[in-house]
Amino acid sequence: MKMHLDHIPGPEITLGGETYLYFGGTAYLGMQYHPEFKALLAGATLHAGTHWGASRKGNVQVDAYANAEQKLAAWTGSEAALTLSSGFLAGRLLAEYFTGEPYGCFYSPSCHAALLPPGASRAATWEALAAALEAFLKNYPHRQAVVFTDSLDFQHKPGPVNEALRALPTQNCLLVADDSHGLGVLGSDGNGAYPGLRALGFRQLLVAASLGKALGVTAGVVLGPSELLVALEQTPLFSGASPAPPASLMALSKALDSGLYARQRAQLLGNMAHFAHRLGQVHGLQQVAGHPVWTFRDPALAASLFSHRIVVTHFDYAAEGSTGSPSRIVLTAAHSTQQLNQLASLLQELRGNG
Repeated sequence: MKMHLDHIPGPEITLGGETYLYFGGTAYLGMQYHPEFKALLAGATLHAGTHWGASRKGNVQVDAYANAEQKLAAWTGSEAALTLSSGFLAGRLLAEYFTGEPYGCFYSPSCHAALLPPGASRAATWEALAAALEAFLKNYPHRQAVVFTDSLDFQHKPGPVNEALRALPTQNCLLVADDSHGLGVLGSDGNGAYPGLRALGFRQLLVAASLGKALGVTAGVVLGPSELLVALEQTPLFSGASPAPPASLMALSKALDSGLYARQRAQLLGNMAHFAHRLGQVHGLQQVAGHPVWTFRDPALAASLFSHRIVVTHFDYAAEGSTGSPSRIVLTAAHSTQQLNQLASLLQELRGNG
């Protein structure tokens, strides 16, 4: 069932005069409807304007981009950062850059569609990916192997993919990872997957991510070595596309400086711990390790939740491939203890402890 709203939903949705709890979407830190963050974004818009449609390579530059990129690089531990108008475009920029004869591209079972160019396919298993890489490195020693993956797997073994990546010939490969669901949530202070992935020992590392999920702004980012990001700046896809709204990046910079993101993440972690304790083990539910998402593959459960006025993420997400999309129960920093308790109690009632 599709629901049509005239605003971005918070922890509750009003449909037909009835109030539903909303445990879906990707607003992990609750930024999209946080009063302090909305005030930051509104103030930045009044100061900077609504949109900057000129090329980032033009002769007139807006300082909000370089300022935000410096802060993002420092926060994530990357040597440099490059912002774009969306996380999907950031991934597509990398997918297009590593095409042609010098490279051999390999796509993990959890690879996001943003990193998957037309005609390419994901490996069926991580073991198949490792075997294909070994054969390529043996037969084409002068070409560069590039591995594309999401930092989180929502479908197979829900959680970070670091251990699966560790089994690959890391020293001989370049890694490109999409961290859209990790940045702002995972890592020592919400700084995402970059430090952990770098520790795996790949020859080079590039991370693309949306800034519109946990961090709540209309933008994407690429993290990586300075020389590679300089090369990406020269591509037609980057220089020809409009950048993110400067006000979005100004608000992001201020939220990083003020500790707002850190405070919201602390609230989210508390919500996750409380919910996990109240929920216990429920048959058919699986938490994405360390992440505020519980997945299940039972349309009847989604229907039962809806009949009790609880909405979760439940639709066929084509970007996840032929295996279909698991439904997702998503916690955010904005959910109250009462709302978490209501959901946990209902899930126990519907499915019992497994």
